[in-house]
Amino acid sequence: MQAATVAPLREHEQPMSWARALVLATGFFFLAAILIAQIPGYFYTISTLSTLAPFEQGTLSLGLLAVGFGLIAMEIAFLYDPKPLFPPELFALAGAVIAAIGGLFLYQVYTRSWHELLPDLTTKNGVTTTWPIANQSYLFNPIWFQVGSIDLVSVGMIGLFIGLGMLTYALLCRPVLAGKLDGPVRDIIVRVCLVVAFAIAAVYITINTFSPKTVFDQHAKDSAIANILLFLALLAALLALQVWMLPIMIRHRQQFMPAVYFHGVVGLLGQVGAPLIVLWAAIYPIVYVIRQVDSTQFIVQCSEKTVIPGSCTFTQYTGYIVVAIVVGLTFTIMMLGLYFWSTRRNTVILAGTIGIVFLGLAATVIHVNDPLQLPVGLFLATCIAILAFGFTWASQREFAELSTAPLGCTGQWLLLGTGVLIYMGGFAIFSMPSFFESEALGLYYQPGAGLLHDAFWAMLLMGGLAAFQFTILTRRDQPMSYLRKFVMWTLLVAVLLELIGAIQGFHHDLLAGGWDVAEGSHAVFVAGICFEAVGLAAALVGVVRANAWRWGLVVIISALIGAAVAYIAYNWGGNTAEIVVFGFIICMIGGFAYAAAGPDWQLLVERPAPPRGADAGLAVGAPH
Repeated sequence: MQAATVAPLREHEQPMSWARALVLATGFFFLAAILIAQIPGYFYTISTLSTLAPFEQGTLSLGLLAVGFGLIAMEIAFLYDPKPLFPPELFALAGAVIAAIGGLFLYQVYTRSWHELLPDLTTKNGVTTTWPIANQSYLFNPIWFQVGSIDLVSVGMIGLFIGLGMLTYALLCRPVLAGKLDGPVRDIIVRVCLVVAFAIAAVYITINTFSPKTVFDQHAKDSAIANILLFLALLAALLALQVWMLPIMIRHRQQFMPAVYFHGVVGLLGQVGAPLIVLWAAIYPIVYVIRQVDSTQFIVQCSEKTVIPGSCTFTQYTGYIVVAIVVGLTFTIMMLGLYFWSTRRNTVILAGTIGIVFLGLAATVIHVNDPLQLPVGLFLATCIAILAFGFTWASQREFAELSTAPLGCTGQWLLLGTGVLIYMGGFAIFSMPSFFESEALGLYYQPGAGLLHDAFWAMLLMGGLAAFQFTILTRRDQPMSYLRKFVMWTLLVAVLLELIGAIQGFHHDLLAGGWDVAEGSHAVFVAGICFEAVGLAAALVGVVRANAWRWGLVVIISALIGAAVAYIAYNWGGNTAEIVVFGFIICMIGGFAYAAAGPDWQLLVERPAPPRGADAGLAVGAPH
């Protein structure tokens, strides 16, 4: 009798929880927003500026970055598919040399040591980091290249990124292939790196919001320290992604390794990097030729007839054509990804991960020539790298309960609300930079008297609410007791009242002057404090009844940290009312965590485990 075999369940047929689907949709949303909105807007802006120098700087920087990604993809193919074809030490040496060259570029420009190349290092607008210079008669002659068409800091930053990337992949080769990074070791490395990246980014954006001169003073030593810390945060986030993804790529070599070569070498190096570098090298003489035949200045316009092509740039009509071409290419890529999602999911996932990381680094390297834009670019790149990790992590494992129960009204509102909150929180993050092409990106954010305060508070509020709703969505199979619901609504009312009081503003010190100087904003804020105290007390009652001492520590420690922040800010002096409010909101983090994911003493009974796998018939993507 022949034994019947069961066809294995293919990856794209596996059921998926709504929570996991939401994480993947978030990654695709931000990828689509950057590809289809920001990249075309950036090319439109740099192609229609007064000179071609920014256009050449951008094409060279993006081209070199794409070529660097292609080199890293080739290294992965040589070292990990399936075993090293060359000694990893050879790639480690190459990466170290490239990183050293990039670091040398950054050091020379920072210390202003290249006087023979950049004689105008000290200008009234800051530090000149572009090359070639006027009247230079060797190598990159201005006859062929626009003056300032090479951003030396950007080239150095790219060399540092790519070199360190190659070095890291080479050093990880033998431990990963030997299986030494699987299990708890990998988890510890990933968690530590993510905590470091998140903490540095959070501290930076907080200091930048309330004391921008500390990190934006280009002549201060603190500014350089902030940039170095943000650079380390970005490297930590990228290292977490590498350590997490490499063992998975090795276990599923047939799905990932061809995709690495296809996306990195064929895609970025061949179809992005090489054309952009050719465009950088040829655009200046091409503009000169076009100007000779374009008498109506429909394609190219020049501000000075005696300075051609030095004063020439593309017209707005040409900019629209450039946008149409870029949008057409990026939109086609997105549609191809959606088309192959059901059959070649890991290939699409890897493409999305590479694309997110590439665009995150691109946001940095195209803004390094301005000391005010460099730290914001590093901050955004760190946030995007963390997003790439979450997107990749959710694509490879299920982390929420799969059940046959329908999504329900509450679940639908949680999905919709979380998606809207993620969008608004993401828009708040992208409202923080003051990049020169912001208007072309459709971000018409104008900082007010408080500079970035509105975007900062919107990011915290929307991000916190999104995380809270998302946690409830992942645990919707475990109903909330009336006590946890009471904690949730009480703390939400507290946040609302405290924010209303903060928006109205405080013009007198209530603690120093007493109720005689009390204002309406004080009354509203104190009412919020009362709700906050009741909510935290109710959370502690639930913790004690459930005998969950760890949750008690979470509630108490977060309250102590928030109280310390509020106390220090109050006694610091100056206008620190916002930070005091921030401290009171931090006090509620533990209470919100208990309300979203804590234990219920009323529900501590044995319940059958929810079905998983093929039995979860109504999960996303489940076969019907």
